[in-house]
Amino acid sequence: MRFGALGVAVKSELRYRWRSWLTLALLVSVVGGVVLGATAAGRRTASAFPRFTARYGYDALAYSFQPSLPKIPKLPEVASSTFLDAPATGTPVCRCLHPLSQVNFGITASPSLALARFLKLVDGRLPTGPDEALASFSFARDEGIHVGSLVRVPFYAPSQLQDVVDNTPGAPAGPTVTFHVVGIEAAEGDFPSVGSLSYTLVPGAAFSRAYDTRIALFHVYLVRLRHGVANVARFDQDAVAAGAAGTSDVSELDASVQAGIHPQAVGWWVLALLAGLAGLAIVGQALSRQSNVEADEYRTLAALGLGPGDLMALGLGRALLIGLAGAAGAVVLAFAVSPIAPLGEARVAEPSTGLQFDGLVLGLGGLAIVVIVLLLALWPAYRTSRATRDTGGVDRPSQIVAKVAAAGAPPSAVIGVRRALDRGLGRESVPVGSALGGAVLAVAALCATAVFGTSLTNLVATPRLYGQDFQVWFNGFTSFDSVNPLVAQLRGDKAIRAVTLGLQQPVEINGVPTHSIAGSPLQGAVLISAASGRLAQRPGEVALGSKTLRQAHAHVGGTVAMTFPLESGGSRTIAARVVGTASLPPDFGVVGLGVGAYMSYDGFMAAQCPSGPASVACRTAVTQNPVVLVSTTGGHRGAGAVAHYAAQFPGLAYLPVKPDNLVNFGEAVNFPLILGFVLVLFGLSTLLHVLVVSVARRRRELGLLKAIGLMPQQVLASVSWQATTIASVGLVVGLPLGIISGRAIWHAFAVNLGVVPATVIDAGTLTVISVGVLVAANLLAIGPALVAARAKPNSLLRSE
Repeated sequence: MRFGALGVAVKSELRYRWRSWLTLALLVSVVGGVVLGATAAGRRTASAFPRFTARYGYDALAYSFQPSLPKIPKLPEVASSTFLDAPATGTPVCRCLHPLSQVNFGITASPSLALARFLKLVDGRLPTGPDEALASFSFARDEGIHVGSLVRVPFYAPSQLQDVVDNTPGAPAGPTVTFHVVGIEAAEGDFPSVGSLSYTLVPGAAFSRAYDTRIALFHVYLVRLRHGVANVARFDQDAVAAGAAGTSDVSELDASVQAGIHPQAVGWWVLALLAGLAGLAIVGQALSRQSNVEADEYRTLAALGLGPGDLMALGLGRALLIGLAGAAGAVVLAFAVSPIAPLGEARVAEPSTGLQFDGLVLGLGGLAIVVIVLLLALWPAYRTSRATRDTGGVDRPSQIVAKVAAAGAPPSAVIGVRRALDRGLGRESVPVGSALGGAVLAVAALCATAVFGTSLTNLVATPRLYGQDFQVWFNGFTSFDSVNPLVAQLRGDKAIRAVTLGLQQPVEINGVPTHSIAGSPLQGAVLISAASGRLAQRPGEVALGSKTLRQAHAHVGGTVAMTFPLESGGSRTIAARVVGTASLPPDFGVVGLGVGAYMSYDGFMAAQCPSGPASVACRTAVTQNPVVLVSTTGGHRGAGAVAHYAAQFPGLAYLPVKPDNLVNFGEAVNFPLILGFVLVLFGLSTLLHVLVVSVARRRRELGLLKAIGLMPQQVLASVSWQATTIASVGLVVGLPLGIISGRAIWHAFAVNLGVVPATVIDAGTLTVISVGVLVAANLLAIGPALVAARAKPNSLLRSE
């Protein structure tokens, strides 16, 4: 190799091209930093709850009515245990956002100073006085509880303990304590699992000393087993033999919590994948554009004796420098943004928030960035190293430029539009096609993301779309007759919009086990949402959740085999026509987003209890556990009705629980907004590189224009017109393309999730995007425009 000539070439390129090289390195840093940061965020999110349970969690719990079970901690399979009191409470009262129910409220008191062993202090301090307590993070998040809040809790007396066990306690006869919330905590049991939610207060040892003898108490041992889940069955037997009233395995609840958090981790990884794919295209285009721009110098270098191999090495060396600088910037950027994640419940579970250096992701990722940049530069470097002849060509001016000039536009506008649309020839040619294509793709992706994001926001804010077309529901009844007092009141209440009586039963759909629910509208329309087609209305019809539909290999309009277990033993199979898909309420814990089957009440009964001698007994058996869904009018009147019935039917009234996967994907992290921001960043970086390359490439033309009288302000305006033209082309083509793409992507996502696919196209958002793209393009043009305006004609015309 001619190292002397190569050295001269590198110095020359560095002197004249350093701005474009720096821009490319920044582009690689941004793309790589986003990809590495999102990948690391996904890993941190996915491991947050397992790391939380490793530090604060337990494998099982044993509960009893006896004050102490000294054999529990000494069982051979028990590695450690924590003893807690669980007082029996009435309905709490507080200045909360919703009326509370004793069903999903509880108190966990630690007679010892062992709070830090089973909970994480999220905010505030630990309780010290008898009337101080920590509130669970779910209590704070959902009901507005904060440090300084007051919660008034009535307790049952010791004499009422057996009545509490028998579910006939009456009014609490023990003391009433007004707790001062001094901190917010997170314990393993505070994280909502499928269809369940609990709000907890945790007082300290001072409370136990002051009140243990005056209130009805259950007792709980939180147990960590030596071999985890493998010891659960043995612990269950040994704990009951040691005097426990029962045990509970928390592995299923933990799996449910992890399943709720997992979509956020997947969201980060999908963001990394999409950003990486977009980044590959953008960086590849930029490297190719840079290689084409610098190819003209290769003719001079070839004349000095450098061969194709030398020229290719020069191009790869340039790519190596850009890759090394970009990789270093990407690692720094990913480390700097690491405190952002995780979010939502995963952030609560994260044992140590703040900066985190993920050595696996950042180390391997930084190396991968260098290799990928070299691979992307390989073909452009090879191509340009062999294209050392001037092939000439004919300049074909754009018709748009001609029309702009004919319309009497100022010279700066004509020059700017021509630079944006005309490639040019020879040493002044600039690959504008990739710039225009990049602008179209960036705007289209941004608009598609906006359509997806507004539709997702609308979904999260509209419970009807994900199966919760009700404000309160009631469960715990033993028969249809026991529901009548409630139904009679609801029907006479003007604040009640609709009432649906529901039943549920296990079923197999084409051999796939799931649950079916049936609805009978007692007032208004049935409170189940159809996602596509319609709901089942008569015997022989069924609407399936979208996931169940796929698992059963069925389709709307087809027929499925539904197999129901019979109370008398055995099963009964019927054929039913699928008339649509339904968005089923996740509150029951047996159906949910995309899962389950819906039948009309008549169809449900006909399927399980055909006419015959046993029909009456069958109907009595399958209607033993009905639920009642209630939809109220809006405003204070409806909220007052919910509070009234929740207080009148304590232990039976439940408020809807928003699905965890929606909370963690749609509320905790706005992935569409993040992706949109990333795409904007990539698009602006691409535009900046185009402008920098264009100004450097057409320096002789600019020198001639300045020599014949082009003023600096006209130079500034011409670069602004160039940026505006590129952005305008992106908007004209990208807006409709993005809207169409966004609708299609959202529809596919919603159908897969099992919700009603209601697409929202917000004209205001699209207008903001359009104006923002134009403004951002002009702001980005300021730097290259100032460089061009300040350059002297003699320096621009001087031959390198």
